[in-house]
Amino acid sequence: MKREFVLNILLLLVINLIIKPVYLFGVEARIQNLVGTAEYGLYFDYFNFVFLFQFLNDPGIQSWNAQFVPKVRSQIGYHFPKILLIKIALAVIFAIVTVSVSRIFGYADSRLILLISINLILSALLMYLRGTIAGLGFYRTDSLLSSLDKLIMIVLLGYLAWFSDYRGHFAIDALVYGQMTAYILACTVALVVIWPKISDKDWHITLAYIKEKIGQFLPYTLVIFLVAGYSRLDGVMLGRLLDDNNYQAGVYATAFRFYDAAGMVGYLFAGLLLPMYASSLKQRDVINELVWTGLRFITVVAVVIVCALSFYSLEFMKLLYDEANQSFADVLVVLMAGFFMVAMAYIFGTLLVAGDRVRNMNYIYAAGLALNFTLNYWLIPEYFALGAGVATLVTQILILAGQVYFAKRYFAVFIPLKHVFWILTYIGASVLIFGLIRHNINISWYWLLLCSISISLFLAFFMKIIHYSEIFRWVESKSS
Repeated sequence: MKREFVLNILLLLVINLIIKPVYLFGVEARIQNLVGTAEYGLYFDYFNFVFLFQFLNDPGIQSWNAQFVPKVRSQIGYHFPKILLIKIALAVIFAIVTVSVSRIFGYADSRLILLISINLILSALLMYLRGTIAGLGFYRTDSLLSSLDKLIMIVLLGYLAWFSDYRGHFAIDALVYGQMTAYILACTVALVVIWPKISDKDWHITLAYIKEKIGQFLPYTLVIFLVAGYSRLDGVMLGRLLDDNNYQAGVYATAFRFYDAAGMVGYLFAGLLLPMYASSLKQRDVINELVWTGLRFITVVAVVIVCALSFYSLEFMKLLYDEANQSFADVLVVLMAGFFMVAMAYIFGTLLVAGDRVRNMNYIYAAGLALNFTLNYWLIPEYFALGAGVATLVTQILILAGQVYFAKRYFAVFIPLKHVFWILTYIGASVLIFGLIRHNINISWYWLLLCSISISLFLAFFMKIIHYSEIFRWVESKSS
């Protein structure tokens, strides 16, 4: 079991920290350069609009499936085909609604809306198939499949964007069709893998079964709707509130790509913490220790990421984007501050999920959605993409505060002031280190960045924010 866990976590680390960033920055960023900031901004606007309706496409099926399948492995042949049929019906509803509503809100290209909808349908199908494979106990297979779609995109779209003659007149349609091809191939492989593992498939479905399952999905549906709302509304409102051919949406997309990639780190921490929280809910001391340990680790990682991308924001932007200037960099700095709040929130939000406090999280997310809409409506017309970034930052501060409040209220989470002092001291010292090196040493920025990161990490061990032994203890705890 321990060996299987170590292999699986290494696979996940490789996938999340290498393959997906390669796609985001090596392929998508290149495509944005080829099509231009405004044209990619149009795609970003359309994609975020369609994503707002993701709760129709996947109303919590993936979350429900993850905890349901391991409990009914012997009956999977009865449930799997029926859920698949429900997903197909929901996919049709999702596509019809997105295309219809897009016309009301002035989206002229219904074809692009439909194509993006199909991509999200295929992506959700792949997640469902992977969740079933993992639920049946084939964890390593699931880890390998989790990168397959991005690997295909890297090969296919990477070739078109970097090496083919087509790169001279690259169109955004190529991105959409390339993603669609990758999803179709990945879903096909997943189906080939899972089909022989499920025997006695029962395709007979009744209205009573559909009502029962929809009722079980509902607790997750509102979460998906609210989170999609406050996390994706900015891209839509940039496109709707500004008459600039989606240029500011494209500017925002350049910084959001970093924000999105950084979020993978928080997701990995959540995956490690969730089972630990779930097995220790009645042990207050253990919960407090897990929260404190998680906070220390994620603080170090988040501080390094945020400082690196903030102090060298213009350098990173110019490295990746042909049209980058200081306004691009300013948006990145603000979004990285927002990411720091997201990283902290993963520690407390995961505890609320483990403790089945979904309703309380919905209160927080509903408030976040209302605040995000109000701030975007107020800030975007005057401050453009930077205004959307500020709206995201303030919203994430609210989300974090709400999750800390409910974690303290329901799980008696308590962090001594001396611990908070050391965390704040480390953050302040790291910011000072990055600032002093950035503005007082005149060598290549690559070396300045490497030096700053090294000193910041050394400081984390020197101040005993993290310990070498704890890394191995986490692995041991997770594997057991």
